[in-house]
Amino acid sequence: MFSIARMANITTGHIFRETEERPLRVMHDSRLIQPGDLFIALAGARVDGHAYLQEAFSRGACGAIVSDLQAVPRKGRNLIQVDNPLRALQALAAAWRKQSSAQLVGITGSCGKTTTKALLAHLLAEDLTVFAAPESFNTEIGLPLALLAMPPSAGVGIFELGTNAPGEIASLAALLSPQIAVLTTVGRVHLTGFETLERIADEKWDLVRALPRDGTAIVPADCLELAPFLKEEEGNLVSFGLGQGDVQGKITQRVPNLRMQIVKPAVELISPLLGSHNAVNLLAAVTCALHLGVSPRTIQRRVTTFQGVGHRLQLVRAPFGYLLDDSYNANPEAAEAALRVLAELNLPVERRAFVFGDMLELGERSLQFHREILELALSLRIAPIFPVGESATEGARTFLGCVPLGTIVFAAKLTLAARIRDTLKGDRNLLLVKGSRLLGLEKLVEELSG
Repeated sequence: MFSIARMANITTGHIFRETEERPLRVMHDSRLIQPGDLFIALAGARVDGHAYLQEAFSRGACGAIVSDLQAVPRKGRNLIQVDNPLRALQALAAAWRKQSSAQLVGITGSCGKTTTKALLAHLLAEDLTVFAAPESFNTEIGLPLALLAMPPSAGVGIFELGTNAPGEIASLAALLSPQIAVLTTVGRVHLTGFETLERIADEKWDLVRALPRDGTAIVPADCLELAPFLKEEEGNLVSFGLGQGDVQGKITQRVPNLRMQIVKPAVELISPLLGSHNAVNLLAAVTCALHLGVSPRTIQRRVTTFQGVGHRLQLVRAPFGYLLDDSYNANPEAAEAALRVLAELNLPVERRAFVFGDMLELGERSLQFHREILELALSLRIAPIFPVGESATEGARTFLGCVPLGTIVFAAKLTLAARIRDTLKGDRNLLLVKGSRLLGLEKLVEELSG
């Protein structure tokens, strides 16, 4: 990591109480500070990092980037005062990126970014020195933190870029400056900020626009919303798809594991992942791995050992039978895919149930989208359904007069786990838990599976 003096120079900050210590990492969460870390005091919508300087230095921070010196505790040292800590963080990340010789991959899309990132890192790990950004560090804060965490020894760095509003992908892509762009799909997410799928597609394509002349875009050939951009793009494009594209795959099995036949190169892939939507993620990762020189035989072997990412459609045992944990996030496309996996899984169960949490940021048609998912669940004979959140609950109430008693079960969030256990008697039940991240349904999963 940069020295304190170099950091001050990069951020045009002023140093106070300087020592000879050199930071090991840059961190923004005081709870994760380890001895030798530098804490950056970011001001958020709900909390201000300056309030946690005491905790950061107590945990062993060797310095901090701050805007308010008066908030610094007595033991604080190696202080870099700047006007805007977030801009300072981004400047540090840009400087770290500039000196790196690693080939960087940027991944964006409405769904599957984290799974594709983790899968690609797994496919590359045998042949290359790979760094993958942690968790879902894909925002104006997360991406620079991920960049600064990439070691100088990395040969390939894999990062994801997220967006809630127009212009964010362009800003993140300018910071990352990737040589390879991977687009997974375009779906109905963040419609509050974008309103239409066409605008979402245009936002995602900003990652391709940011590529250098010799960069490569790896894009889905099956995505209708991206078709106009595919026709106009003059750069290096490698397409993938289920039935068309440069790398074509055919799903031969969705459950209990995903099987797919790749046409060119001819290879069969067997993955522990579930569902046809994961076939898209798998194709994206495979196409990128092939582009980076990984052999089809290596890809075939390593696909079988990838275990997925936590809270993304993972099947676990529970006292009442089985639990399908897809609690990380939700949108209409992902919810539909998860419901079809729920209906198709060949397990010794008598009931297939559904915790349906709100799908957030869907704009004016949010209630309609929730009703469509409920209608699909009912058509697949999934019951009972436990709605969680305003839109899911309101949508569920519209079906009460036309479904048998007990098909839809309402419960307060605090008592939901107990209500589910009371309802799902025995051990021959399969329960899908799906909802947007802000609902915190992973806590419900922990309660139910423990």
